[in-house]
Amino acid sequence: MYSGNRSGGQGYWDGGGAAGAEGPAPAGTLSPAPLFSPGTYERLALLLGSIGLLGVGSNLLVLVLYYKFQRLRTPTHLLLVNISLSDLLVSLFGVTFTFVSCLRNGWVWDTVGCVWDGFSGSLFDGFQRTTISGEITNGSANTISGEQIL
Repeated sequence: MYSGNRSGGQGYWDGGGAAGAEGPAPAGTLSPAPLFSPGTYERLALLLGSIGLLGVGSNLLVLVLYYKFQRLRTPTHLLLVNISLSDLLVSLFGVTFTFVSCLRNGWVWDTVGCVWDGFSGSLFDGFQRTTISGEITNGSANTISGEQIL
């Protein structure tokens, strides 16, 4: 099985030999080419780093303001804080894996890292979707009855 994560991105083949011997790719086989050029990886790293810093900074600001000002502690604002918290977690755990991979010109994590990256993104995005559904329900009930439910 091919593993491009060994020895600084050099193509190596796992298995196929006695007791899982590793070595350079077998004769007559081609290693897969990198997905993007090094310049593209640099631009992606810059973009992801900017998104990550902006996401962490702005969501921390929302959480600090909610904590600091008592009049912001309403149920509706709590839904917004929930979205902010889940977005902060996406910025910290989701963007970080991809950002480091872009710095190294390819995916550098093992299978567990890949599974965690997908799981954390799905989990935290699910929190956002659930909270947005609650906000929509609250807004609809507000419009129909004229009373605030939450």
